[in-house]
Amino acid sequence: MLTALAFPGQGALRGPKGAELLDRYPDRARQAEDILGHALRPVLTAESGTPWRHLTRTQPTLFVLTHLAALDEPEPAYLAGHSMGELTALCHAGSIDFATGLRLVLLRARLISECPVPGGMLAVTGLDTDALTAVLATEGFTDLDLANLNAPDQTVLSGPTGSLRALAAVVRRGGTGRATLIDAPNPGHSRYMATAAAGFAEALAQVPFRAPRIPVVSNVTARPHRPERLAELLAQHLYRPVRWADSMTYLSGAGVTRLRQAGSGGLLPKLWTACTARDVTPAR
Repeated sequence: MLTALAFPGQGALRGPKGAELLDRYPDRARQAEDILGHALRPVLTAESGTPWRHLTRTQPTLFVLTHLAALDEPEPAYLAGHSMGELTALCHAGSIDFATGLRLVLLRARLISECPVPGGMLAVTGLDTDALTAVLATEGFTDLDLANLNAPDQTVLSGPTGSLRALAAVVRRGGTGRATLIDAPNPGHSRYMATAAAGFAEALAQVPFRAPRIPVVSNVTARPHRPERLAELLAQHLYRPVRWADSMTYLSGAGVTRLRQAGSGGLLPKLWTACTARDVTPAR
């Protein structure tokens, strides 16, 4: 039985959970605090219920906690990471060391926070991607992008807040889908992140990536990363959609029968179930 270990993204940091990991790995916690320039424990309390408020604090903290949580996990056959979690997966796989991974997460969060376009994200459930794309075209929502393709009937869109609200109203009127605005401060994984991606690409070009010791499935390609393309795809990751459903289908076709989530929470195993409930084509 093959198992995959998945690392969550931003929204997984909710409240003071994980403080015990900082106590269990004090040396690694101190290293992280030296790099970040602030204590980690107060972030867990301050961000309770507001996981998107301060990206430059929450995302590095989540990286640390899920990295530490994964140290207690049995060795998986595959790794994956949702959005920011892809960097944590690559760290666990040995492509980058802990300090490099943490610095990249911090830089990535800073660049995203500097996005000049005000906007956010909208989760739509109950419609498949084709149906949702048809709605966007019919209703003229040309300023919205598909950001997270999470499951066959769950998609997150990014773009200007006004258009997201208008789309939510259209989806609700249709009666077949549900639309929920996400408390996100910016339009992640969209065309509006092009400037952030360019800045991130400059930093990534200086990183000596190593081949992963465990295959890590890319959000961009839904296939295992190759070291020669890591910098390219991690930069593209900022403005291209997270192909999570395709990634889960790949893992299932490769023989994975169970997906575990590093750290607290159970969103990624739920998405795994939603993505693999139907027959899949074997991975190639």
